[in-house]
Amino acid sequence: MSPTTKKHVCLGAASIIAALSLWNCSSETQAETSNPTIQMGTTANVALNLDFSETPLLDSLVLDCYGTDTLHLVHSIEKKSFNLDLFPGEEWMFNAKLYANGALMQEGEITTSLEAGSSVNLKIPLHALVGFVYVKIPIGFGNPAGIKTGEMKLTSSGETFTYPMVFDSENVTFTSDDLKLDREYHISISMQDESGKTIFSMEDDFTLDEDSPIPSFQIESLRSKIALAIDIAKDVNLQVSLQLPAIKRAPAANDIVMSEFFVQPNTKDSTQFTFVEFYNGSTDTLVLDKCTLGKTSNVSGSAEIETLELPPNKVLVVGDREDAESAGIYKFTENMPTFGKTYGSIVLQCNGNVLDSLYYGKADSLHVSPLPIGSSSAAVRKSSQLNIGLWNKRNEADSWCTGLPTPGIISACGN
Repeated sequence: MSPTTKKHVCLGAASIIAALSLWNCSSETQAETSNPTIQMGTTANVALNLDFSETPLLDSLVLDCYGTDTLHLVHSIEKKSFNLDLFPGEEWMFNAKLYANGALMQEGEITTSLEAGSSVNLKIPLHALVGFVYVKIPIGFGNPAGIKTGEMKLTSSGETFTYPMVFDSENVTFTSDDLKLDREYHISISMQDESGKTIFSMEDDFTLDEDSPIPSFQIESLRSKIALAIDIAKDVNLQVSLQLPAIKRAPAANDIVMSEFFVQPNTKDSTQFTFVEFYNGSTDTLVLDKCTLGKTSNVSGSAEIETLELPPNKVLVVGDREDAESAGIYKFTENMPTFGKTYGSIVLQCNGNVLDSLYYGKADSLHVSPLPIGSSSAAVRKSSQLNIGLWNKRNEADSWCTGLPTPGIISACGN
């Protein structure tokens, strides 16, 4: 697989099969300590950094520190580093444990001496104890393919393990129990419609091994054409690929939804900007043509969105700052409407058809339960974010929350 081809495949990532590999230690945490009174100036500063590959179903990282003091720290792997002020000692031992999929997956430890007034940077390599398989496949808003049942089978050394399919909003997932390392596995997945007809199936072989790659199945669409590939580690000479484009079509109602909006940025903060975020919840690549973003269905005064293709499971951010940073596809528009700071409407339409609309702010005779919005006078400005699992209830206030803006990232206030 050429570098160009591999990059294209990774951008369509939608499902993952993961075997846990190497980690390093940790972040800001909740902590328990036997001596909470630590005098600054008589301590050593220890910075522990977390350097890891993304792995699904992470639970927590536990760090135990043993020396002239004893600390037990737990965090949810939301940050990648933390600092500790510890009493000096000849032998400090740091033991780290990684929990994922409800079990202890990796463990490692390191020992060092600490001198008063010193500053030390540490990394703790963790070795995998067990692995697991996790597959997430997008099925699109409303399950247009009609998937009803499915299962995943793993076979290794004459043993077969079967796992059921679980519906998760616009996705289905398959999750194995803990699996032994240094083994070859054969995986097969099948999904059926209401009549029992198989509408999707796949098979492959992989190895769970600390030194082997983490296989990653990239599935862009379940509609007749599938994009499938396997990601590999940089130092492993293994290339397997099968590429077919997803279907391209014009969007219809409920294909694309507004998932976040931020209409009251702090003008004194150069990193903030007005934006509206859209999520393609269909199983096809949507061609957005002749689309406008406005305050009403009247296109007069609306912002025109440049024609683009939005792949399934991808995010589009339309904003008013040319050099803005966004994790998704970003489109700058010079004529972004001036949305109300305390209440108002946002409407997306393409080719004269309204695809999505919302009302936020204060209630009135027409809008009994408006969507929540942060305060325009608050020191920390917040955006309104949709719980994407409640996409079909997105006109209800309880489906939204306010939190720090995350343009291009599907997250409901950090969840």
